[in-house]
Amino acid sequence: MTPKINLRTILKYVVPPIITVGLCIFLYRGVRWSDVADGLSSCNFLLLSLFLLLNVGAMIARALRWRLQLRAMGLNPGFGDMLRSIFGTYAVNLIFPRLGEVWRCTYIAKATCSSFSGVFGSMIADRLADTLVILLMSVLTFMFAAPAMAEFAAESDLIQRAASVLSSPWILMFLLLLFVFCILCIFSPGRIFVRVREFVRNMWSGFMALFTMQRGQGQWLLLTAMIWVGYGGGMFCSLYAFPPTAALMADHGFLCGLLTFVFGSLAMAIPSNGGIGPWQASVMLSLCGIYAMDPTTALTFATINVAFSTLLTITLGLYTFAIPQRKYDMSA
Repeated sequence: MTPKINLRTILKYVVPPIITVGLCIFLYRGVRWSDVADGLSSCNFLLLSLFLLLNVGAMIARALRWRLQLRAMGLNPGFGDMLRSIFGTYAVNLIFPRLGEVWRCTYIAKATCSSFSGVFGSMIADRLADTLVILLMSVLTFMFAAPAMAEFAAESDLIQRAASVLSSPWILMFLLLLFVFCILCIFSPGRIFVRVREFVRNMWSGFMALFTMQRGQGQWLLLTAMIWVGYGGGMFCSLYAFPPTAALMADHGFLCGLLTFVFGSLAMAIPSNGGIGPWQASVMLSLCGIYAMDPTTALTFATINVAFSTLLTITLGLYTFAIPQRKYDMSA
């Protein structure tokens, strides 16, 4: 049977690799890989090891936090299953962007003999919580970094370019279509719009489970903090591991690292294979555009960071898929 190919399939599986490959070709054109090798040899490998450990710690905290949400829904999956579901998510996303989230829901639903839709709703709440944290962190960081951001905007004519883009007829048309779509989703009896309403209700139900927990809300907040302290701490370790970025941190302080971390986190929203491509471009925007680092040096740092992160993801993915999954009822 010939698989059905539609616009949604193309957007999900074709566009992200194009973004990844296209950005990598653009970023690495003319790069001398001997410079990257020299940069790697100058790194502090103890700090790079700590960078990897902090990333694993953040994944463990993510698994524990998601288990709290599932327990609020009456499910009690094992820690090993939760941990492998998170490890596997990153590994699957490296090959099939966004499919990792669906895979982890299927994995946990199968492990707990529960419905996919319920687990999926909790995952949506989990990702929505992270989105809110990133947005809050971005707003606070941009407020503290306002002088540097304003100087960058003035030198690059960013405000004028943004105003030109936002006033484009295409943007206005998109906003109009989005408004019409929202109205149809609220009032239309059409099947697709009914499914959208059901999806939103499930998402809201999963999110509200955070507030209806009999216990564990404090743990949930602590684990959320641990997730982002882990990822942020890992970024700072990698910045200090590479001598040129360590010197930049010495000159500009904590805010330089925080702004770079925020730019990289925002880039992960762009559909791509494990963030490869958009992440390097965003980190370079921070290091080069705002702090005037040499582009080749900044790209070398970003390449080393992505290389170590990718190797970690592959290793944890191999561990996950090497262990056969057991099916057993763990509902509370």
